[in-house]
Amino acid sequence: MGKTTLAKLLFNPLAQHFRHSALIELQHDGHISSEHISSLLEQLGAEGFKKTSPAGVLLRTAQDYVSGKAVLIVVDNVWTQDQLDKLLPREFTQGSRVIITSRYSDLPKSEWCQQVNMRLKHYAMVELSKEAAKQLLRESANLDLGFRMPSEQLRDTEEELVKACKGLPLVLKVTSTALRCSNRNEPGELA
Repeated sequence: MGKTTLAKLLFNPLAQHFRHSALIELQHDGHISSEHISSLLEQLGAEGFKKTSPAGVLLRTAQDYVSGKAVLIVVDNVWTQDQLDKLLPREFTQGSRVIITSRYSDLPKSEWCQQVNMRLKHYAMVELSKEAAKQLLRESANLDLGFRMPSEQLRDTEEELVKACKGLPLVLKVTSTALRCSNRNEPGELA
């Protein structure tokens, strides 16, 4: 499973819990343009800003816009710390979440990460064993308590979900959250 798939898997169920959310996909060239910041503002729901404004003006507009709002921002495919400095505000309201996918292992040491006013967590993508993945899925989704499926049906569903999540803990957690919040109880409806 790639970073972009993970970003989208995370974004879709989490965005339902925020009035203001954005998913920004960056390119390999490392360039941040006014278009990126305009897209961020549009997705968050900002209005009345001039898309053709210089990037610095748009970034200040984004900072003003997120002030007082709990937002979810997912930035996919960060290649340099400079991209974060040019794209994202540094001040966020409590309850906001910023999720960043990157191959850049020193990202937590970047200037933006050091100056942003939220607690940071870094997760490396490490696959769990099949049994550990099933256990995490069960515990996180309360599958044994919250779903009333025949035992065999539950096992088949577990197998499918663990396989689809490729043993990645974060993907399993997001999937289990979606299961727990869902009113559905048919395995075919979970896909």
